[in-house]
Order: sequence, then C-alpha cells, then structure tokens
Amino acid sequence: MSRILTIVMMLVVLAFGFFLGTRLNGSREGRFEEQKKILEAYSLMKEFYVDDVNGDSLSGAGIQGMAEYLDPHTVYLEPEKVSYSQAEFDGNFDGIGVEFDVVNDSLLVVTPLSGGPSAAVGIAPGDRIISIDSVSSVGITQQEVLRKLRGKQGTTVRLKIFRPLSRKILDFTVTRGKISTSSIDAAFMLDHRTGYIRLSRFIATTATEFRKSLALLKQQGMARLVIDLRGNPGGFLEQAVEVADEFLTKGQLIVYTKSRRGGTENERYVAKSGDGYEHGEVIVLIDKGSASASEILAGALQDNKRAVVVGELSFGKGLVQRQLPFSDGSALRLTVSRYYTPSGRQIQRVYRKGVAGREHYYKEAMTNILPQKLFTNSDSLLYLRNSEVSVYKTSSLPVLLMSLKGKTKGEEKLDALKDAGGIIPDFWVSGTTYSDFYQELYQSGSFDDIARKLLDDPRSMVQAYKGSIDRFIVDYSEESRFEALVMKTCKVKKIVFDRADFIRDSSYIAQAVKLRIAHQLFGAEGQIRFFVRSVDPVVRIAEKVPVSQP
Repeated sequence: MSRILTIVMMLVVLAFGFFLGTRLNGSREGRFEEQKKILEAYSLMKEFYVDDVNGDSLSGAGIQGMAEYLDPHTVYLEPEKVSYSQAEFDGNFDGIGVEFDVVNDSLLVVTPLSGGPSAAVGIAPGDRIISIDSVSSVGITQQEVLRKLRGKQGTTVRLKIFRPLSRKILDFTVTRGKISTSSIDAAFMLDHRTGYIRLSRFIATTATEFRKSLALLKQQGMARLVIDLRGNPGGFLEQAVEVADEFLTKGQLIVYTKSRRGGTENERYVAKSGDGYEHGEVIVLIDKGSASASEILAGALQDNKRAVVVGELSFGKGLVQRQLPFSDGSALRLTVSRYYTPSGRQIQRVYRKGVAGREHYYKEAMTNILPQKLFTNSDSLLYLRNSEVSVYKTSSLPVLLMSLKGKTKGEEKLDALKDAGGIIPDFWVSGTTYSDFYQELYQSGSFDDIARKLLDDPRSMVQAYKGSIDRFIVDYSEESRFEALVMKTCKVKKIVFDRADFIRDSSYIAQAVKLRIAHQLFGAEGQIRFFVRSVDPVVRIAEKVPVSQP
C-alpha cells in the first residue's frame, strides 16, 4: 500500500475519534492524546507487523474493539450488515419471496409467500433447493441463503429443485421482486371470546400491522386478548410505544429514557386518547427471549395495571442504541441512554465490560432463572402445579425489588433477582424438564428428520390433511409406525434408543414432530396455530388467570 493511502487510512481512524466527539457533543480538548495513541498504534501495526495488513480491516477491528469494551449492545456493523438490518427493520426487501429452513444441510422450502415471485413460478412447500445459480446449496448456512436469494428487484436467480413426492428434479428461473415482511406472525381467535396476537419483533410497520389485527379480532367478538411476546428480541422503541398506546388512556406514562448528557436522549413517552382497546382484558406472554422493546410494552402495561404478565423472567435489556453511520456504509450502533418503566424500574441486568463480559452476558441469557432457586420457600408463591408446569404468583416482587437499598442480611436472593433484571411476570411459569433422550433428539435435528420422512412418504396418513390446518390439528394422530421411525432415526444419528425415556416422553416427542410437520405444511402461522391451540401450557394458563390485579 502506498504511503499516501496509509496516511489516508490513519486519518480515517483519527476521524473516528472526532466523529464520536462531534456526535456526542463532547469537547475535543483533553482527548487528542487518546486519539493520538490510537493513530500511533495503527501506524506501528501497518509499518512493522510480520504480514501485510489490510488498512480497512484494521480500522474496522479497532472500532469493534472499542465497541466491545463498552457494553454488550454497542456494536460496529459492516456495510452488508447495515443494509440487511435496515431492510429487516423497514419491513421490506427485494428477494424471491419464500419462507425457508435449513435442515441437516438441506435447504427446504417451507412455503412460498402468497403472491410472491416463487409462488408465481410454481415453487411448492416441501421442495428442496439443491443449487442456486449452478452452485450446490448442500451445507449452506442461513446467512448464505439470504445473501444469495435476496438481490435487486428485477434481477433473476436460477434454482434447481428436488420435489420429493414426485422424485423429480426441476429447474426454475425466479425474478426477484419487492417483498413485504410482517412483524405479526399470527392473529386469530383461540375461542369465541379470546383473541391471540403473536408479535415477533418491532419494525417500522409494527404499529400499523397491530392495529389491523386488533380491529379484525374485535370484529369477531374479542373480549380478552393474549399478546405473545415470547422470543421477541425488540426493535424500534417508538413502535412499542405506539402499540402500548392502544391499551392506555390519555396521559398515562409508557416509558422514559435517561442519559448522562440529557437533552434529546432524555424522553418521556405518554399515551394519547381515543385508541383501540383501552378497556378489554389483556394478558402478555414473555420469556427469556423477550427483550428491549418487548420489555417496554410488557412493563408499561404491567405498571399501569392494564395487563397481567404470564411466563418467564424476560431478557433484561434496558439500554437504548442510536445507529451512527460512517461514510463507507458501515455504522456504529451506540448505547446512548437507559430506559425505565413507568414505576421507575431499570430492567437492564448486570453485565461486565469487555469481550469476556460480553460472552458471559449472552451465555447467561440462555439459562432460566427459576423461582425455586431464588426463594427459600418458593411454595409460598405457588399458584398452580400439574404434570406440565408449576405457576408462581409473583405480583408483589417488583415492589420488593424497588425497595432494596443494598445487600442486607436475608435479601441476598432478592438482590440476585434484581441483578438479573428483566420484567418479572405476575404469573411465573416453570415448565417440565425433558429426559436426556428427548433433549438429544431435539439437539440432533431428529424431529425435523422424522417430519420430513412422513411428509415425503405417499403412504403417510399426513397426506390426507394437507388442505386444512383445522383438520390437521384436531384429527391427525401419531403414525402407527412412529416408534419404528424414531428407532431408525436414532440408528442413523448414532443415538442410543432409550425405551423407558421414549415411553415417558412419547407424547412430547410426537407433539414435537407434529409441530415440525405443521410448519412445513402450513408455514409459520400454521405452526403457531397448532402449538397454541393444542400443545402450549402457557397459553392455557393465560386463558384462565384472573386479570384483575391484587
């Protein structure tokens, strides 16, 4: 690399320091020495490192290193990631319009989106995409699929497809088009009075989508609404505010943010009047995957005594990011403030700075915090116990946590709960534990394999239920050769078939396979319909819990 280009790259790194100072209104005085040190380190690495160093990669790594030092949610995004994220949050992208899954290195078409480019050329659910533009798709990753199938509107992609039932290999040329995405995965009536909305994320179109779904359910006589936020990682704060506004009356506080700098980063969001569902019963479902904007919605409705929250302790992300762009298309997603629920709860869980702290933070997020581990006498909170779940009534816990001043004797476990952050559900559901055999089947992808074998077999009973999700849910039962299929799959996967565990968990194993079949036959909404109407114990609890707060 020329000396001139090296100098240019050094200036880019230095400019990053000034960029932050300017964007965050900080004084440049007193900071030049720190910025000079970064510039000197860059120069030394370029000059003396044993191998050639790409200047752009080095500057990107430097920014990433600084971001990782701050907190788990401040990140540096490469241009490709910025473009992908923006399309996701905008609610539309250019592509071929297909819902897909990668199962055991095989690229499976779950369903072509209605009216989309793939549906227009005849691609069908259950098809296997074996090559994309003459390149094999065996072993492809989810990210690679997105990169290859998405592209500019009007461009084409050539697909070679294997259709299992006919055993034919077919060639398709698909012209990419504008694809609209949705944040509402499903919206339907659970019974004659209970509506259900599954909200998977908060994107630019979420509030509009939510209002439409709400209106349709109201037309069907809904008197009680279940909002399912399980697994929802969040998104736009403003969209969560708009959804919360549908349930609150004028002037009620939804959320507020605070930063060390004040100004525009300090905001108070309050409800307006005349919105869609200010008086009906509301239940919100959360779990450890419910984060950020999901916690804003759940916390606002809980604190205003507008909804009962059911499920698990939520993720605990109470930091607000602003995306600051660079001229090359990359960006810094920087934490600029913290948000607080109406009662003043700061739900961000405790974290340590640095790479190790970040790894621990996300590893910790995968584990459940259970009432039994936090309270000496958890049975004093017990509301319900059956063969599937234990339910603890925990409505008083947020008040207890707010009153904590420090680690006083006898309050260590409550302090641990406070450190865990998150929204504490009013009814905390602790599920059953599965056998090691079930877990091994799940982790190895065996449920997907068994589902695919049944769908690919013309003799399978499932062929008679492909036209109706309602008939499938009510009438399709376990295949007579189901145990033999499980045993055969275990042999292929080198899993020891444990008959005692199979007998114990046979109903759960059958349900898991049926769930995969529903997904491959009827798409994401069909899978959700099957799950919540016939399998999900949390929804059954949500249909029965009292809505009035103690």
